Amino acid sequence: MVKAHIVNHTHWDREWYFTSADALVLSEQLFTEVIEELQKHPEANFVLDGQLSILDDYVALYPEKLADIQQLIADKQLFIGPWFTQTDAFFAHGESILRNAMIGIFDSKKYGDYMKIGYLPDTFGFNAQMPTLLAHVGFDNIIFWRGIHLGEQVQSTYFKWNGLGDAAQIYAINMPQGYGTGMLLEPTSAYVDGRLDPAIDFIAKYSQTKEVLIPSGNDQLNIIFNFADKLAEINKMGRHSYELSTYQDFMEYVKALPDLETFRGEFRSPVLARVHKTIGSSRMNIKLKSAELEQKLLNRIEPLLVIAKASGIHISERLLMHTWKKLLEGQAHDSLAGCVSDPVAEDILHRMKEADELCDSIENTIVKKIADDLSLTSNEILIFNTELSTFAGYKEIQVVTKNKQIHFPEYPDAMIIHEQYISARDNVLEETPAGNRFIEEPGYYVLQVKIKVELPGLGYRVISFEETELDLESMMQHTTAEISNAHYKITFQNGTIALETASGEKQTSFIRLEDSANAGDTYDYSPLAGDIARTFTFTKAIAERSSKLERLILTGKNRLPFDLDDRVQAGKQGDLAVKMVLELGVESELLTCELEVDNQIKSHRLRILVDTGVQTATNIASLPYGYIERKSGVPANWQETYSEMPIDIEPLEQSVTLTNEMKSCTIFTRGIKEYQQIEDKLALTLLATTGQLGKPDIAYRPGRASGDTTKKGHVLIATEGAQLIGKHKFSLAIYLGAEAFEATKTARRTKEFNQTTIAYQSQAFNHFLHRLDNKIQKTERRLGVARTMELLNLPKDYLISACYPSYYEADKYIIRIENPTSTPQKIESAHIGNGSFELINAVEEIILAKEIVIPAYDAVTLRILL
Repeated sequence: MVKAHIVNHTHWDREWYFTSADALVLSEQLFTEVIEELQKHPEANFVLDGQLSILDDYVALYPEKLADIQQLIADKQLFIGPWFTQTDAFFAHGESILRNAMIGIFDSKKYGDYMKIGYLPDTFGFNAQMPTLLAHVGFDNIIFWRGIHLGEQVQSTYFKWNGLGDAAQIYAINMPQGYGTGMLLEPTSAYVDGRLDPAIDFIAKYSQTKEVLIPSGNDQLNIIFNFADKLAEINKMGRHSYELSTYQDFMEYVKALPDLETFRGEFRSPVLARVHKTIGSSRMNIKLKSAELEQKLLNRIEPLLVIAKASGIHISERLLMHTWKKLLEGQAHDSLAGCVSDPVAEDILHRMKEADELCDSIENTIVKKIADDLSLTSNEILIFNTELSTFAGYKEIQVVTKNKQIHFPEYPDAMIIHEQYISARDNVLEETPAGNRFIEEPGYYVLQVKIKVELPGLGYRVISFEETELDLESMMQHTTAEISNAHYKITFQNGTIALETASGEKQTSFIRLEDSANAGDTYDYSPLAGDIARTFTFTKAIAERSSKLERLILTGKNRLPFDLDDRVQAGKQGDLAVKMVLELGVESELLTCELEVDNQIKSHRLRILVDTGVQTATNIASLPYGYIERKSGVPANWQETYSEMPIDIEPLEQSVTLTNEMKSCTIFTRGIKEYQQIEDKLALTLLATTGQLGKPDIAYRPGRASGDTTKKGHVLIATEGAQLIGKHKFSLAIYLGAEAFEATKTARRTKEFNQTTIAYQSQAFNHFLHRLDNKIQKTERRLGVARTMELLNLPKDYLISACYPSYYEADKYIIRIENPTSTPQKIESAHIGNGSFELINAVEEIILAKEIVIPAYDAVTLRILL
């Protein structure tokens, strides 16, 4: 006889094929009934899916219920948190996953205690660093479902899971049959003999334990009424022992088990459950915007808020958290994956638009207030450095001026890389103390200037320009379609892009675009029988060169089959237009590639293929605080083991590398989340468009449709919005070196690729280059800021993962230093804020330590006094 710990819960998709508004209407009655049932039955308990956002939505409707909720939590009847939303674990940045827990834990305190479990019941697989991330928010455990291969990765459903390094180890409880294993809990022989006991037998066979976990709940499912009475009846009928339990109680049982096996690695194997291995390219517009916002928050807004705090500008951390929430609502497993209906996709993108606007307005407020306090003239530029060490190199700044004849006396190494002239306007209203008058507003230039500067760490500097008789250097067009620097030479000839490196390596077809049919849905790409992949052809090339920068601009418009039917039958055609800009900076090791795709065809996959020239059987992809090595290829006879093809299309956080002992090639991306190794080539998916939420029996995923669409009573759901008709922009960079992969250098190149510039000019030509310039008023209170500020200047070999204001201490800020290598790294205390800091975890709990050492593949978090 096995003892079954039955936990009553609901899995609450905040949005899916229904919207968050639909879910709110469902929760309005259901959550009320949960509260009433728990109050009526003090012996009962209930788990509210482990995400706080759905409770916040409910309490906004029923603030009078707050006291009841607090009491139920105190009585350990209702369990909430720890997440703000049920995060995706592959396509969200590691820092986003941390923010999800940090904000969920911070906000949960208004309700009481939170569930100290890394509870992720429906996420589509897990990156290998989840133990490390969970340890950073104070958790030593996880409960999960998808991605595990029992019998191969681990033998038992209960085990210890290590991060890539040895410092982070957590207890893992797998729900091999999902969070709905014991759903409904009916005291009938059909339920007990047909569902409950077979599930217990299955888990016990693998776990070899005397006690097992049986989650009883499902999507948007209510509390089980009269739970104790039903359980008493089941105990009279079944072959096992059944009791009402909690996840916490069962976790304590698992922790006490002797000789638990240990696992290190990711869970992405589609054996007992689908993980949708090609979902990394579904609804790319959501993934691209999510990644853009992550970088904006991490590299611009958060460190800028620290500078603002040090300058006496008070912007609440609550506003920062509010901005993150808008993004995190779109990073739940269904939302960020993109397997949602069109109305939901519109909601996600609207919330991300709001987050983007919040970011811009926060930045605008800070930079203008500092500029106003400095009383900058129109010929002065305020340039910020959000990195935590001194910057020396090129920045791109915007300069608004009446002509192009300018120079920077202290920084003569400058050039115009883009210019726009705004024509003069007549009859423009000017408000003066003497009254209104109408004037002619002169024309002006908006210049993008690349300038070599030195900037203090985590601070800013004012630089100035003067009018002169000579034009700044600018880009000049050349007839020869090639660009080069000290590292690479790129040539376009006869429709192909060729590469030659400084070491003499040559690739005659270095970069190409490939288009094929997509017969899949919003969960998975699927090839179409009889389809032939087509290579996109560029028809025009322009080279632009200067002493500091060279560009190769390629354009083309190809006629391709319009839809799936046209792929095989050679029917209607549509246009696919692409502009590709390849750019080489004079000192840069990176070849950057910007693409603008105007998509006017349906149900297809567009990939960029890079011929690396590196012969290897494995690839290395980035993930939080480290890198994972994967082997390419698909097992033969996969249908005998897997619920979907374990296709070797894999996720990346920000880079993927092919390497051997002689050379390496790394591709860095912004929002491109999916790659495949094809011998010595890397294929990255740009678009995989489709018109269906879920389809049955597709090539890579036989059987039922995902997403409920072929369940009884459900219908197929069209997703015209997932065809992504219109323009889309993609950004990546390529590094090729005559050496093997090295983690630290790769991480630094990632930082270089994501480098950002914040600059501000007080000018009167256009008050709407920044939206709030016209509304942010100068105040009588002076900040007293200096013309140069430096808050922190760390050694260059410290890799910074994050810098943001403390959530809990108003006069402090947080930095996180990562170590993506296999060797622990010691941090010298003298380098950090004159020694005025505390070692903490990500939820700002103090950690006592005599010295600061970053373990392998890990990070440390420090709280510093301003």
